Amino acid sequence: MDIDQIIAETPEENVKSALSYMLKSYMNPAFGALPKNEVELIVLNVLESLNIIDPEPELYQLVSKLRITRSKARGLIYDRELRRSTESDLDERVKTLLKRPLIQKNGDLYVLEVENPLISDHLRSKVQKLGYVSDGSFSPSLIKLGLDAISALIESYLSDQDKKQLTAILIEAGAPDTSFGGVIKATLKKVAVKVASDSGEVLMDKASELITPIIDAGFDLLRERVSDLFDQDND
Repeated sequence: MDIDQIIAETPEENVKSALSYMLKSYMNPAFGALPKNEVELIVLNVLESLNIIDPEPELYQLVSKLRITRSKARGLIYDRELRRSTESDLDERVKTLLKRPLIQKNGDLYVLEVENPLISDHLRSKVQKLGYVSDGSFSPSLIKLGLDAISALIESYLSDQDKKQLTAILIEAGAPDTSFGGVIKATLKKVAVKVASDSGEVLMDKASELITPIIDAGFDLLRERVSDLFDQDND
C-alpha cells in the first residue's frame, strides 16, 4: 500500500478532513490517553475516509492491505462494529444473510457465510434464544442451521399479521394447512427440491428468489414466485 501515492491522488479537502478527525480523536480526552485498540480504530476510520478500505471490509482486505493476521482483522472488525451498529442494524444484516443460504442435505441444513464476527455472534445469540443450536465448528465464517432453526429465525423477524398473510398465500400455493412454522418448513423443503439440480451461486440465487419475499413479507412477489412450487412434479 503506497500511502504517498494515495495521499497525492486524494482531493486536498478529504485529506484535511481525515487529518482533522484523526488529531481531534487522538487528543480526546487528552494526548496519549487512548488505549492502543482505540487508536487503531481511529486509523481504520481514516483509511475508510480516504477510500483505502471499504466501509464494510472483508477480512482478506484488511489482512492484505494492513498486513495483519486474520484473527487481528476479525478483532478490528468486531470492535468497530460494536461502536457503529445497533441491534436493529444487526437484525437487518442477519435478514440479508437469510435470503441467500447454501442449502444442503435435501433441505435439512442451511449454511450462511458470515465474515463479520459481531453479526455472527448476534445471529448465534438469536438462534440460541429461540431454543436451537448453530454449528460453526468447521469455520468461524460459516454457520450451519437446521431446518427447524432457520424456520424459527425467519419467523422471529415477522409480525403476526405478516405471518397470517404469508401462511394464507403459501397454503393457497399448496403448502400443508398447519402452523406458520410448519408452512415455512414445508416451503423451504420444496425450495430445496426445486433448486436441487443447481449448485454454488446458481443455487443461492434461485433459493434467494423464493426466500426473499418471505423474509420481506412481499406478498405479491411471493404469490407469483410460489405459484408452481408445490406442483406434483416437484414432489
